[in-house]
Amino acid sequence: MNYAKISPLMLSLLLAACGGGGGSDKSSGSPTGTNNSSSSAIAAKTEVTQGMVTGFGSVIVNGIHYDMAGADINVDGKASLESDLKVGQIVRITGTVNADGKTGKATKLESESQLEGPISSIDLASGTLVALGQTLLLTADTFYDDNLTAAQLKVGDVIEVSSYLNSNGVQVVTRIDLEDDKDEKFQLAGNISNLDTTNRTFSINGTLVNYSGSNLAALTLSNGLRVRVVGNYDGSVFTAQGNLHASNLGFKHNDDDDFEIELSGTVANLVAGTSFTLDGITVLINNRTEYDDGVAANLVDGIQVKVEGRLDANQNLVAEEIDLNHQAKISNKGLLESVNLTTNTIVVNGLTFEVDANTSFNDRSKAKVRYFDIADLTTGDTLHVRGYKVAATASSPERNIATRIERHNPHAFGNDDWKLEVEGFVEAIGTGTITVAGQVVQVNELTRIEGVKTLDAFLAIALGLEVEVKAVTQNGVATAVEIEIEDDRYDD
Repeated sequence: MNYAKISPLMLSLLLAACGGGGGSDKSSGSPTGTNNSSSSAIAAKTEVTQGMVTGFGSVIVNGIHYDMAGADINVDGKASLESDLKVGQIVRITGTVNADGKTGKATKLESESQLEGPISSIDLASGTLVALGQTLLLTADTFYDDNLTAAQLKVGDVIEVSSYLNSNGVQVVTRIDLEDDKDEKFQLAGNISNLDTTNRTFSINGTLVNYSGSNLAALTLSNGLRVRVVGNYDGSVFTAQGNLHASNLGFKHNDDDDFEIELSGTVANLVAGTSFTLDGITVLINNRTEYDDGVAANLVDGIQVKVEGRLDANQNLVAEEIDLNHQAKISNKGLLESVNLTTNTIVVNGLTFEVDANTSFNDRSKAKVRYFDIADLTTGDTLHVRGYKVAATASSPERNIATRIERHNPHAFGNDDWKLEVEGFVEAIGTGTITVAGQVVQVNELTRIEGVKTLDAFLAIALGLEVEVKAVTQNGVATAVEIEIEDDRYDD
């Protein structure tokens, strides 16, 4: 990015509000206008945070821009550089967070692949893969290696996966890369269960691990301990080789006890008002727990959350605050019509999206800008924007919040970039129109509707249905070519 073209006011606004990669001095990796190492004017607190990398320019996790200068970086047990990190990786950062809650200084970053091994089966219809006995779920929010798509994956491909567990014990993939060196040992990480010290076996999320030929070193195994194992897989048993390692992720380390913890992930195993788990870590709820962007009733299995709290004597995370993050429900592909760095908003297909600290950015165009953020966008860019809608209140209008912005090469979505794709719920039905995720789309007898025979039959049931619409636009009017109903009752 050329910062000469950005005013100091814009830079300060980017630092305060922009997610992804905004508001940082990209040449140094330090947040703009902040001297993290020496400033006495900003009070900092020691914190451990774990979550997905959403951007660079510093390393951005859970909406916090971490200055990595001098930090110890370790990925899969190997000393690494900041340039080795990728958007979508799950990392654990130890450091300080400034009083602004948006900037910090990392002393240590640890990361590991949850899985590295060959694909044994693929079911693109359900969006699932199986590798090393683990079921992997690909979603619209999965990040991919450069020029890779889900459709290009093949049985036998060796993949490297960052992921988290959902409530069904399925690994939800946040990033997937192809591994070129197929002779390298495979890797599996997760919590131990069914430990058998006599036969020297245990399970990781249903995959049997034989550690009889491994060295424990100073590691004491126990059920619930998170470990990383390296070795071979014969299709049913993972045979560990060399040393077993304590996982880089999780919060079972003694040095976490006095730190504030920040953890993001998907809620599983919820006991209302009492507890839930995030990727195998137990989170306790009490009457002092505060909720942001929602109330306790909104906390359900499968929702994305960020939890702040401290560990108790049993190494459980006692929640002081729970941020209820909305699942992405808007999927909008098209050309960027405008960008406003003052309000941190963009317009695509007539929809205005707000960019906040949790918006992730990914440049899949030929430019491949690593430190990619809102200030790098140019009118006419081909974008895929995902997000969610915030309902109107008495004091504020309805808003669209961008959770992810990807830039693609021109014509990436077909031969004509005037094609429109939008996903979401049908919010309104008019005369010959439906409104999906805020986008008004005309429908007619030529519109192909999967699972429903006639247009009238569709309009009779459409309100509230989740749909995916493919349309064409002309003179600002969108007309649906195809509508797919995301409901098993009507899906072909």
